[in-house]
Amino acid sequence: MTKPSRGKLATKTLIAAAAISVPLFGFAAPANAAPDSTWDQLAECESGGDWSINTGNGYEGGLQFNPQTWQAHGGSGSAADASREEQIAVAENVLDNQGWGAWPSCSQQIGASGQAEPTGQPMEQQEQAPAQEQQAQAPAQEQPQQQAPVQEQPVEQQAAQPAPKAAASGETYTVQSGDTLNKIATEQGVDGGWRALFELNTDQISDPTLIFPGQELAL
Repeated sequence: MTKPSRGKLATKTLIAAAAISVPLFGFAAPANAAPDSTWDQLAECESGGDWSINTGNGYEGGLQFNPQTWQAHGGSGSAADASREEQIAVAENVLDNQGWGAWPSCSQQIGASGQAEPTGQPMEQQEQAPAQEQQAQAPAQEQPQQQAPVQEQPVEQQAAQPAPKAAASGETYTVQSGDTLNKIATEQGVDGGWRALFELNTDQISDPTLIFPGQELAL
């Protein structure tokens, strides 16, 4: 049996190494790979999240590939017929080649731009972030101590307490037709006027403007 020469052995070894290395390089992830959640956000914006959409407008699939871009970056057949995973794989190649500018409008809406990975925040949140960072970095300013405000009592409590009920003189008066409390108090010389007279007789008078002939009032 003839032994193979060293040259042939070396050649076979190189071929075997190349066969092993080719698949490894073929499945290497693009340098600017984005998480699947980012592609889901982009698809939601581009196609309403419908990965099999084909409206006939020249763009297909969840990420709205045109046929030339789809095929040039590893896609086969129609993007609308490809699975979500296949579309994301081709999109990674597009991202590595063209950046997020391949989806100019929606990439900005989800916060992705240029070649860098998206922040995952909407544009409004990104604009607010620097301001929030500045607030966090700014030294806390001591607020002047505020003196406790004087608690004002409600008006009802501040109002003067009602004067104690006037003491009855022991005399009485029988109401006549045409009498009023003011008239009676004036004629009978009641201290405190009609109000005092009313206070003395609240047990039988509920309305100071309404008295009846025959009522006997304390004076």
